[in-house]
Amino acid sequence: MARFSEYLDYDYLPGDIRFAGLSEYRQRPQEVTDYLAEKKFLFIPEKNRGKRLQTFLALQNNPEALLTQTLNLPSNFESLLALSRSGT
Repeated sequence: MARFSEYLDYDYLPGDIRFAGLSEYRQRPQEVTDYLAEKKFLFIPEKNRGKRLQTFLALQNNPEALLTQTLNLPSNFESLLALSRSGT
């Protein structure tokens, strides 16, 4: 971000650049605020905001949950894993 002193030689200020083209919205300040917020923040939340939090909390309780949901192992491999966990 530029410093204020860098604008002393020019006829405009940082605020002039930020609000350029918004003069027709001056009667509706909330629209100006919404427009600037959309430009400033690249993050757009999902419609179902709690889904990611629920997934995160489920992974805290069972870290292998994501793996078991998405990965299909062959039956022979699953039996080998069961044997290795039992210590035999």
